Amino acid sequence: MSRTGFLQKYPWVLHTLIAIAASLLIVVIVFIILKHYGRVGQEYPTPYVVGMNIDELSDQGLGIEYVIIDSIYQQNHKGGYILRQDPDSGSLIKRGRKIYITITASRPESTNMPDLHSLSVRNAISQLENAGLHGGKLIFVNDPHHTVLEQKYRGRTVASGREMERGALVDLVVGRGSGKTQTIVPYLVGMSPVKARRNILSASLNIGSEHYDGISDMSRAIVFRQSPAYTGRSDTEFGSTVEIWYCDKSVVAMEELERMKRRQEEDSLRTLEMLMNGEFFEESSSSQYDLLDLDAF
Repeated sequence: MSRTGFLQKYPWVLHTLIAIAASLLIVVIVFIILKHYGRVGQEYPTPYVVGMNIDELSDQGLGIEYVIIDSIYQQNHKGGYILRQDPDSGSLIKRGRKIYITITASRPESTNMPDLHSLSVRNAISQLENAGLHGGKLIFVNDPHHTVLEQKYRGRTVASGREMERGALVDLVVGRGSGKTQTIVPYLVGMSPVKARRNILSASLNIGSEHYDGISDMSRAIVFRQSPAYTGRSDTEFGSTVEIWYCDKSVVAMEELERMKRRQEEDSLRTLEMLMNGEFFEESSSSQYDLLDLDAF
């Protein structure tokens, strides 16, 4: 029997072959369309733009669109420089992708000075940060109350409600109190600069010299050394300075992270023991500082 005769005798075979061929043709056409419009397989590494000025940006021949999502004022930095990007450099993207960037602002935004009078140092620092300001120097004077007595900006007393430049440093005049005038130096290793400064001030101590040797991206800076070192003992006078050294967190070895975790656990137990023994002397005591957040790594 010839092939033609076979197909005439069994027409369903011909119909099946036609259906299979049509299905394959449709699959090929759909794949070509998806590849053309979806650019399947055409992915490129995200360019590194942190540190560049927005005037220097280009689409890298990929049709990239840069979207500014935030601007932050930084002293000694001109406006228009890129601080952060999303997605990070090296991430695979397609043509026409948007890259979201945070840049430096040309002028600082304004905010209002909060009323810090009679607050504990810890609460005062928190109020300043909520208002977009930063704690500067703690100036201790003889007073029976260990609270904020006065707030100063550039050496002059500043009243609550006054318009301030966002990010300004505010000095606090604080009473020594009638009780113990010594505090615990907080354990800072592994913390970001912002968190380390907050913990130092909240412990009724002052920020000393800060060293950033070899760090190009401040968002990756963490403390790897401090002086005085943490001892867990309340033996440091109010107003003493704490010196800090930073490194890029990518260079911190796993052994160091484990050591930091053990120190955190020991400090938690010591804090609990002090609490049970009634050894806390005020809310602003440095024994209540924030502990290391290992999830940040």
